[in-house]
Amino acid sequence: MFLALASTISAGDKVAIVQPDYFANRKLVQFLDGEVMPVSMDYLGTENSAGLDISELENAFRAGAKVLSSPTRTIRPVPSTRDRRSKPSRVLPAATGFFVIVDQLYARLLYGGAVYTHLRSMDVDPNHVMTIMGPSKTESLSGYRLGVAFGSPAIVARMEKLQAIVSLRAAGYSQSALKTWFAEPEGWLAERVRLHQLIRDDLHSRFVAAKGVVARVPQAGKLFVSSSPKLSVPHREFVHILRHQAEVIVTPGTEFGPQSGDSIRLNFSQPHQAAVAALDRIVELLGQYRA
Repeated sequence: MFLALASTISAGDKVAIVQPDYFANRKLVQFLDGEVMPVSMDYLGTENSAGLDISELENAFRAGAKVLSSPTRTIRPVPSTRDRRSKPSRVLPAATGFFVIVDQLYARLLYGGAVYTHLRSMDVDPNHVMTIMGPSKTESLSGYRLGVAFGSPAIVARMEKLQAIVSLRAAGYSQSALKTWFAEPEGWLAERVRLHQLIRDDLHSRFVAAKGVVARVPQAGKLFVSSSPKLSVPHREFVHILRHQAEVIVTPGTEFGPQSGDSIRLNFSQPHQAAVAALDRIVELLGQYRA
């Protein structure tokens, strides 16, 4: 994401950041001296769409936003066809010199027949879209530090030049892992999705059974976001309590936007029973610290 953002924005550029979003994206824009323009997404308040506020997105582009950072890596909503049609037809053609960065690290880990409609399949100039993919998430090969970017030749060339300046390429042994990517044994991906979906379903059933907890069923990926009831301690303090008393590490929602202060994010790509046991400990402490 750093290479994509650094290759498309300059100091003073306005960047539309959907919130909640991966916290590093906002920090990268600030590091590059860009201006963050928040766009709301009510992820937990809807089940039929991603919950993106199209009006706020329109206003951001009218105000001069040049770049839109996709939120889908963080909380894994699968944008519906309606979402995608709304954005290109109503927003993007009206913007001048816009650029959209779409993070698709979980593009293949989709549940229940969910279908993802990529922005490039809609009425948008493909030269204005950068797609980022890699085997670090769905295939759990994060240690290899591999990534692939699809976009216009000009932007890809800028990314390669920037990478040569700030970092080394992935090691040779890491690059060899790409030879088997998208060429797994028949049935491997389907079984991996099935096992993750079983964990997802167990976690969701426990979340919704807890008093005052709001959770949406992830349609893709390995991350779970939920909001907690009113607690007797500040939410950030509760995150520390989880770590020390329940031995569970979660990411506080404030890392993904100031409006998500009562939320936590979990990565459930781990042994099934371990994930369930960890969530049971979270729910127990929620009960103890409920206001």
